[in-house]
Amino acid sequence: MIDIHTHVIPCVDDGSHSIEESLAMIKHEIDIGVDTIIATPHHIYHRYEKTVEEITKQFNLLKETVEKENLPVKLYLGQEICYTHREDQIKMLKEGKLLTLNNTNRILLEFSFTREPEDVLDVIYNFSINGYQVIIAHVERYEWMTYDKVVALRQEGALIQINSNSYLGMTTWKEKRLTKKLLKHNLVDYVASDTHSFRPSTLDKSFKKIKNPDLFNYVR
Repeated sequence: MIDIHTHVIPCVDDGSHSIEESLAMIKHEIDIGVDTIIATPHHIYHRYEKTVEEITKQFNLLKETVEKENLPVKLYLGQEICYTHREDQIKMLKEGKLLTLNNTNRILLEFSFTREPEDVLDVIYNFSINGYQVIIAHVERYEWMTYDKVVALRQEGALIQINSNSYLGMTTWKEKRLTKKLLKHNLVDYVASDTHSFRPSTLDKSFKKIKNPDLFNYVR
């Protein structure tokens, strides 16, 4: 399994507060069958704004520690970018101030949980015409999200990621219901853990239930 949405880098966001926590999270991922992890620390305007250099330094430290312990896992770097009109995020990506997933053209993009962007379809379109493939993070967690909106977003070219915990019913009934409906209609591209130190990965449990290996594999 490949986990494309994780917060395992220490001291860059709310995911892990130490190298020890990061190692514990990674060891748990390995124990449940994950062999490749993309680390996606938050970028949230005026909240989590570590520079690419700061993130890369901490990522390299983690990677070196993992290699020293001979842990059987591949680590790659990305970022979970929270969309806001207050930043020119396309320009920031082009200037290397924000990160794509493992230096590809794909970005993991999240939105406000409570407030729908007025131009959400235009957001996807604008990233697309600038050469970026948007993966919408944990689409089921947005209060404003509906099945029909997911269909529209996917038609605009977005890929859809859901959280394992939501599908398993460990969050809310609304989130579980939406993830199941999206899966039923083949509207999910990725299942990921969105793991933090306080949110252990449950990818193995959802893998057994969903029985579609493609949704746990980054190569699509």
